[in-house]
Amino acid sequence: MTTAFNFQSFPLLEAPRLHLRALTRADAEAIIAIYGSPEVLAYLNMEPVITHEQAIGLIDWFSGAYERHDGVQWAFALRETGQVIGTGGTYDWDQSDRHVDIGYHILPSHWGQGYATEATRAMLGWCFDALRVHRVQADCTDGNLGSERVLLKCGFQVEGLWRESCWEHGRFVNIKQFGLLEHEFRRKKAP
Repeated sequence: MTTAFNFQSFPLLEAPRLHLRALTRADAEAIIAIYGSPEVLAYLNMEPVITHEQAIGLIDWFSGAYERHDGVQWAFALRETGQVIGTGGTYDWDQSDRHVDIGYHILPSHWGQGYATEATRAMLGWCFDALRVHRVQADCTDGNLGSERVLLKCGFQVEGLWRESCWEHGRFVNIKQFGLLEHEFRRKKAP
């Protein structure tokens, strides 16, 4: 097997209407818009990002994960305008068992327009080609129907439910588990 991704240069990806690029500190306002949104935070257990300093801290945290070779976090920028409308990326890359987890977050004003699906498909292709994984995993809070639809459209299968496994907003919530195998992804892409 050839060597997998070495983190020497940040991977730039293309989707039909999006550029997937590295987050920079200049994206702080977009980070506030995404991670300060009550709609986005409804399915995340994190404090809202509402200040410039908090946004820079989150961008630096994402960048640090890349520098430590722990993950890749992209900005989803519209091709036509360059506006950042979301972020997403990889985490928990297990090279010996050849799997990785992915996630994504989109500005609510851009929900239901296929952007998350486009970005996820681009990330999946990169994961299977560059990371040489056999499997990509994802999860979402039970009831996050938009995220579930994205994963199902991208070919993931529901693999289970972790009952009351996460504490979100003062209560335990169920987490739905999804998985996609490389041969399933390649078969779905084939003409």
